[in-house]
Amino acid sequence: MFKKLFAAVGVGGATVDTVLDNPQVVPGGTLSGVVCIKGGSVEQTIEYVDLVLMTEAEQEAGEDDIRVAHALGRFRASGALQIQAGQEQRLPFSFQLPLELPVNNATALTTPGAPYYPHIRAAVWVHTDLAIAAAIDAKDRDFLDVRPLPQMQALIAALGQLGYMHASTDVEIGTVRVNDIYSSLGCYQEFEFRPTQGGFGGLTGVQEVEVTCIPRPEGVHVLVEVDRRFRGDSYRALWMGPDWQRVDWATQLRQLIG
Repeated sequence: MFKKLFAAVGVGGATVDTVLDNPQVVPGGTLSGVVCIKGGSVEQTIEYVDLVLMTEAEQEAGEDDIRVAHALGRFRASGALQIQAGQEQRLPFSFQLPLELPVNNATALTTPGAPYYPHIRAAVWVHTDLAIAAAIDAKDRDFLDVRPLPQMQALIAALGQLGYMHASTDVEIGTVRVNDIYSSLGCYQEFEFRPTQGGFGGLTGVQEVEVTCIPRPEGVHVLVEVDRRFRGDSYRALWMGPDWQRVDWATQLRQLIG
């Protein structure tokens, strides 16, 4: 009797541990692994096992900005099942990651030749939710190392050639549009670039360039926001199609930024 009472409040109840095959992923890739469930001191009913893909994003709250956990997608690893006391169960899983998954690998996001990494606020993790009937749910959290798409790295390198270093990136709650293409995850990632001393940006009065990418199976839609002193912001769109590797992106961006 007391074991059941304790299990209901999370003491001696079932536990969960998700083991990823490889925590280094890319947007649109596959994430696989095993959810390991271990029964506690009593038999319990598991209502479901969900894997929730999460990120941390910036959200406006009046005049302030706050950081919030934001769900990018939910994937069911198992429906209802019984777990006996002390029993171990393994639930293999595999699912496709969204193409708009925020990226956070500092090395891959650094401007080539830059002496520092960009400041990255784009944590991504898998939250495992073990829903236990009539008891406190068991949970687990596993962080992902997300490398950027090669198109993103090409833009970072091209802006570096023009004298703009990748300074920071973060994720913001909301929706962004590039022409008639809208982001779809309820948040979007911005890459911020600042001109180096003596670079092309300093000669044009540009204070900052912000880049947002909306990847799609047919290519990457890019929004470029240019912040100039005394002239405010301007917006331009780029399209990185199937032949993107044959394009001189430094020239394209120079013409676009002006």
